Amino acid sequence: MHTKATEPCLLKAKDDEPVWVLRGQDATTPFIIRVWAAHAEAEGCPRAKVEQARDDAKAIEAWQYQNPGRVKLPD
Repeated sequence: MHTKATEPCLLKAKDDEPVWVLRGQDATTPFIIRVWAAHAEAEGCPRAKVEQARDDAKAIEAWQYQNPGRVKLPD
């Protein structure tokens, strides 16, 4: 799983390119990642990228389980 400091996607984004970040504290993040993965897979995204997304969803769920007081809906 990537962190704020190591996210290659953010490092590759152009200064004027819109980005959208999902945080581990957001209770909806694992679900949203899985929806993205399903759509990406259906569109032919490389399997390794899809599996990484699914692994990230699992890792975020594990973090949320270990940090229940920090998990919330976006404000």
